[in-house]
Amino acid sequence: MALWHKGNMNYKLDRTQSALLVIDVQEKLFPLVESSCHVMMKIQQAVRGFQILKLPIFASEQYPKGLGHTVGSLKGILGDDQSFFCKTAFSCLDDQIIKQEILRMPVQQWVLVGIEAHVCVLQTAKDLLMEGKQITVLNDAISSRSIYDFSTAIAEMRDCGARISSTETVLFELLRHAQSSEFKEISQLIK
Repeated sequence: MALWHKGNMNYKLDRTQSALLVIDVQEKLFPLVESSCHVMMKIQQAVRGFQILKLPIFASEQYPKGLGHTVGSLKGILGDDQSFFCKTAFSCLDDQIIKQEILRMPVQQWVLVGIEAHVCVLQTAKDLLMEGKQITVLNDAISSRSIYDFSTAIAEMRDCGARISSTETVLFELLRHAQSSEFKEISQLIK
C-alpha cells in the first residue's frame, strides 16, 4: 500500500468503533508546546468525554526516563486504572508491543490527541492509516513547540487521509442527539 493515500474522510464516528489515543503528554516537554494551557484543557475534555461515553482510552509515553511521565493533572483524570504504554519509537505503531495492543482492539476509528503534532502524532496517524484505520485528529488538542511545525503536521495529516476536527465536534458527534443519556453531562463538560 502506498504511504500517501486519501482515506475515506466521509464518515461519522461510531461509538461502537471508536477509541481515544492520548500521545505523549509528558512533564518535561508539554510545558514547551504552543498554547499548552488551552491544549491541556481540550485534552482533558476529550478524556472526560470518552470516559462519560464509556469508550476506550489508550495512552502512550515517549521515553519517560528522559521526558518524564504523563502530566500529573491529566494522569489524575485518566485514573489509577489507566495503562500507559512506554515507547522509544516516535510512532506508537513502530513499537511492536503497542502495535499489537492497538491492533487487537476492536476499534476501527481512532481519535488522536497529544504531542508533538509533527513527530509522534503525525507518524502514529500515518501508521494507523496504513493499517486501514479511520483517523480523526483533534486540532485543538494537539500541539508542537513551533506553530509552523503544528500547521505543517495538520496539512500533512489531512493530505494523508486523516480527518481534522475539534474536541467539541467529536464529542457531540459521538453523542449523536440531545436525547442521549449522556447529553447533560457532555454539555456541562463543554461549557
